[in-house]
Amino acid sequence: MNSPRLQRKPLPGFVLIVLAIGILIAVVSLVIPLLVRSQAAQAAPFTTSTHPFTLTSPDFQDGGPLPQRSEFNKFGCHGPNIAPDLHWVGVPQDTKGFALTVTDYDAPVAPGFHHWIVYNIPASVRKLEGNQPFSEGTNSYGTIGYGGPCPPPDGQLHHYVFRLYALSIAHVSGKALTFNELLDAIGHSVLGTTSIIGTFKLPS
Repeated sequence: MNSPRLQRKPLPGFVLIVLAIGILIAVVSLVIPLLVRSQAAQAAPFTTSTHPFTLTSPDFQDGGPLPQRSEFNKFGCHGPNIAPDLHWVGVPQDTKGFALTVTDYDAPVAPGFHHWIVYNIPASVRKLEGNQPFSEGTNSYGTIGYGGPCPPPDGQLHHYVFRLYALSIAHVSGKALTFNELLDAIGHSVLGTTSIIGTFKLPS
């Protein structure tokens, strides 16, 4: 005689269906994340950056004082006249070159006093270190290259805007361009800009 304990009844059909659906859901939940990661990995090399176009300096914070070494070395100023280091990230797509201007808009001249004009910076460059030049323009002192801050000796705080331009062109023609000449030359080629502000004052 067969024992009733050894006899097993077949599972009802709906139980098998539930089990099959559960297995299907588990497989899909594993496969979809893998597909998403794969697509993201394939897309990543074609993106320029996950950061916005941003200019920074290891020598000063945005809105903070410029280092003393950046001070001009004439007209009553006695600094080493060395430009602060600048770094940037998040370069716009299709950038083929950069230009940089430094302007003091607190100076009593319109449209500001221009301290540094740099252009023909290659697209591969991500930093300027001190007075490392590429093509340099004529500043408002009337000299070519970097001319540091030299505000009046009255304790007034001046603000210096360092503005970086990402360009769709690799070369800007002309030697020792002024601020206005540079802006005219790159006017239709600017893909994006970013800026940082440094401050400087002389003791009264």
